[in-house]
Amino acid sequence: MRSGVNGSVSWKRLTASSAEAGHFLTDKQDSQPGGWEFVDAIEACHQVSTLARLFARSVAAYGYSASACGAFRPIGGDAKPEFYFCNWPETWTALYTQRNLAPHDFTITEVRRQSSPYTWLTAKAARRLSAKEEAFWKEVTEMGWADGLSIPIHGPGGQLAFVTMTGGERTATPVQRAHLRCLAILTHERARKLCGFEREQGPRDLLTPRELECLRKVGAGKSDRAIGEDLGIARTTVKYYLDRARQKLGARTRAQAFAQLALWGET
Repeated sequence: MRSGVNGSVSWKRLTASSAEAGHFLTDKQDSQPGGWEFVDAIEACHQVSTLARLFARSVAAYGYSASACGAFRPIGGDAKPEFYFCNWPETWTALYTQRNLAPHDFTITEVRRQSSPYTWLTAKAARRLSAKEEAFWKEVTEMGWADGLSIPIHGPGGQLAFVTMTGGERTATPVQRAHLRCLAILTHERARKLCGFEREQGPRDLLTPRELECLRKVGAGKSDRAIGEDLGIARTTVKYYLDRARQKLGARTRAQAFAQLALWGET
């Protein structure tokens, strides 16, 4: 299953009922961290829908009743959130889609600025909300959600993913937050694999040797004319290679394209 957000959100609706959301991680008191049974359970999931239900049951042990997992795709350029699964109430799923709330959902876009788990209220306090972000937060609170927890996941080549959850009535302890972070990372890795994104393609996979060569020389500050003289090709040919490289990498400018090269260690 591949779900995309391209100005709007689309996905197979995957919801977990409250009846399903039993204690999976532990049968001890909620205030205690769970065990590590979820590690094998995650690997045993062969469908995203099964993984989504497992995650819903797992985080329910900590009082979270709604959750989602996804990533910003494509890497670089105009990346937008794409959901691998959503354990959301149907009313929120419909509202989120119909009103195109994804671009204004700072509970997940904040992962661009964070490396550690953060609460939604922390993200809200750290920024000056736009009118559309204010409207988004109003919809969140009308769902009865006062706060939530988001977990950023950063990978090679500028990969940026997120796992987010809400519904908790209390703040997770440091130990619980660490446990949830491990659960989120493993769940995200499994979701990527099941969705066919186990290995991302970098510049070396996407560009020809000549395109790579021209782009590297751009990073060295050389003009099209100078690059052409170095390589023994026409300036117009250099421009062609650089335009192709930019398009393949989903970059708007040459600078953005070279930045992707740097992120992948290809400079």
